[in-house]
Amino acid sequence: RFINDAAHQLRTPLAGLKSQTELALADAADPAQRARLQRVHDSATRSAHLVSQLLVLARAEPESGSALGRTRFDLRALARELSAEWVPRALAAGVDLGFDDEGDGSPCPVDGTPLLLREALANLVDNAIRYAGRGASVTVRVATAPGGRARVEVEDNGPGVPDAERERVFERFVRGESP
Repeated sequence: RFINDAAHQLRTPLAGLKSQTELALADAADPAQRARLQRVHDSATRSAHLVSQLLVLARAEPESGSALGRTRFDLRALARELSAEWVPRALAAGVDLGFDDEGDGSPCPVDGTPLLLREALANLVDNAIRYAGRGASVTVRVATAPGGRARVEVEDNGPGVPDAERERVFERFVRGESP
C-alpha cells in the first residue's frame, strides 16, 4: 500500500516538472542551459516511468486489495495495440517499429494478467527503441509455438548486448552502457 500511495503522490509533481522543463527548453537560447535543462527533463521522464512501474508492481502484489487476477485475453490484440502506441516514440528516435503477425490475424488467446504482460512487453519495446540506435528496425511478433503455446517476441537489428554484459543483464537494477 505504501508503494501505491507514494507512487500516486509522485506523479503530479513529476508531470509538472516535465511540463516546466519542456517550456524552459522551448525558450532557452544558451546551448549550455539547454543541455542542463534537457538532463533535468530526461531525469524527470525516467522518474515518471519508474513511478508508473511502481504502480503496476503495487497493484500486482498479492497483498494488494486490488490484486490483479488472471484472465483470458487476446495476446495478438494486446501486442498489436501496444506496438501502435509506441510508433510515435520510435519515429522520434529514428527507429522503424513494426508488428509482424505470423498468424492469420485470428485471436491468440492466453491466460494471464494483461496489465503485467503489457508492462513487460512495453519494457522490451522501450529497450529495443532506446538501445538499437537510429536507423534500426524493431519488430514485435506474435506466433504460435510448437505445442500450441503462444509466443511473443521483440526483435531488433541493433548492436545487441556485449558478451561481457550478457550474464549481468539479468541481475536487478543493472543497466548496460548507452550507445
